[in-house]
Amino acid sequence: MSLSPSARATALGAAAAAAGLGLVLACRRLARRRRRRVVITGGCGNLGVKLCTHLLATGEVDVTLIEHPQFYRADRVPAGASVVLGDLADATDAWRAAVPGADAVVHFSAVNPYPNASWAESAASMSHAFNLFVAASEAGVRRVIFASSNHVMGGYKDLPDFGPITPVTPPRCGTMLRDAADLAKSGDAVAYAAAKLAGEQLCRTLACRAARRTSFVLLRIGWCQPGDNHPSTLSSAGVPPQFQTVGGGPGAAAAAKEEDADEAWFRNMWLSNGDFLRYLDAAIRLPLAAGELRLVNAMSRNTGMRWSLDETRRVLGVEAQDDASRPPP
Repeated sequence: MSLSPSARATALGAAAAAAGLGLVLACRRLARRRRRRVVITGGCGNLGVKLCTHLLATGEVDVTLIEHPQFYRADRVPAGASVVLGDLADATDAWRAAVPGADAVVHFSAVNPYPNASWAESAASMSHAFNLFVAASEAGVRRVIFASSNHVMGGYKDLPDFGPITPVTPPRCGTMLRDAADLAKSGDAVAYAAAKLAGEQLCRTLACRAARRTSFVLLRIGWCQPGDNHPSTLSSAGVPPQFQTVGGGPGAAAAAKEEDADEAWFRNMWLSNGDFLRYLDAAIRLPLAAGELRLVNAMSRNTGMRWSLDETRRVLGVEAQDDASRPPP
């Protein structure tokens, strides 16, 4: 039996609507299945390996690690990650090919990622950050995440009545240790912090450019030690033993109360592995418009600390779970 013209039109309309709905649903499923690509610099380092391992375990992210040939170690690369070798200090090196098309670039790389970095090392670390941030901005990468440092605010250690320390508190670069032997081994973090502050300021400039397409999340990272990162291994030196400068004189030890003050400061900037990953997850996923920038503190919820996490919670939507005074078993 043939259909009337009006019935045929109705049937055709219903079929078109169904097809259109099917196409929309298929596109949504495809969007959900599309794997994000995250580029991590300093990929064979402490933070780079932890984040890469975590992202790959989700099954939703492809990870490309950028590492300097001198520091590349195949046994440090998590299964499933791709690696691009290059020197970030060279703006024209092979690493640039990894940046276009990335959904996010996470910058951990530094020539010396510890407070005893010299001015020469810190100047080279500035080149790493500057070259990468400009390349990511020019390529239109959606998100740049910069692992800045608590040492940008380290001068407040010796102002015990000042607090809370928020992201808008004026910088006081460097953390001067009271114990002379610890200072000789670990440095004062001034050059190291200056490089981090310079990186922050460049991000601010790039976020304001007329052709901006990139948003920025800056995390002032606390002390996240290599490996298990248990609070019991924190010390007044502020640097793991294997990265301390050789030659601190044994006769330079300060009074015990001075050492205790330094150790309390470093314990209160502890960042657990779990909180580190929660913060980075949120920083990658955070919905920001192109050209927006957010700066937050990134420590665990340590009892007695002067670091404010109010802005961190408000911006990232994440509550720190761990406390150096009540560490996980």
